[in-house]
Amino acid sequence: MSTTFPLHTDYFLTLQSSYTDDMRIAESYIQGKFDDAARCEDGLTVTPHFAAVVDGSTSKRAAKYQADAAEGTSGGRRAMETVVAALQTLNAEATMTETARHLTAALRDATPEAARTQAELRLTCSAAVFSLARREVWLFGDCQCRFGGRTYTNPKAVDGVLTRARCEAVRYLLAHGHTAEDIRRHDAGRAMIYDALREQTNFQNDPDVRNPFRYTVLDGFDIDTTTVPVLEVGAATRLILASDGYPTLCDALSETEAELARLLREDPLCIGENAATKCLMAGQVSFDDRAYLALEI
Repeated sequence: MSTTFPLHTDYFLTLQSSYTDDMRIAESYIQGKFDDAARCEDGLTVTPHFAAVVDGSTSKRAAKYQADAAEGTSGGRRAMETVVAALQTLNAEATMTETARHLTAALRDATPEAARTQAELRLTCSAAVFSLARREVWLFGDCQCRFGGRTYTNPKAVDGVLTRARCEAVRYLLAHGHTAEDIRRHDAGRAMIYDALREQTNFQNDPDVRNPFRYTVLDGFDIDTTTVPVLEVGAATRLILASDGYPTLCDALSETEAELARLLREDPLCIGENAATKCLMAGQVSFDDRAYLALEI
């Protein structure tokens, strides 16, 4: 069986979803940073055997550091939709390794030829996938989950380096005549690290174990499954999957949203408590797309 379900937001991002008595949707929410469903690169799905939140990666095309104007479907959204569709056909008993191969194959089939040699053009996404049969969560990339009173994340080392660089650049600009409004209109700090953001795509799924900045994502290229966190949920009865558009995960959606609202209010430039490689730009409702899925399992 397959049904669609409404998301608790002022627009709908329709994704095919289904569920059984063994895995019930308690809360769900998707919100794009532009408050525009067509431009949102986060998605979620629930089947009788799996649940997932999928976060499409923002375009890193040359000479573009702000979100692209709508030019058809973005690469991040295509990646998200491809993985969501592939999860519908995943074998119920699939292991993490089998799932990685299945999702990678789906993205490989959708990958443009130019991406074979230009990493920034790969269809790239992260995902937090829950297997009902195995009662495990698999973190492919930097999505996150929460159960048993603990949040599990999977950050990239390279993001930490570039976040620090951007934050220092923004602080310098603020100390030398620029205003917060200037930064929110044109994030010169992100512009300063943009070339590095684009080049870091060459580190994704790098097979060289000596590279301290390599990281795992779903992008149509083989991944080292030994780097994928496999989390056993044990006897937990509530599980939350989310994209990294939420700096803090709480056990209730309302609390999670309230914490995000506080951070956006107190640190809109994302250089303090919510330090990031991008900020709350003018005209946006958050610094990033976000998706939240709470399950009773």
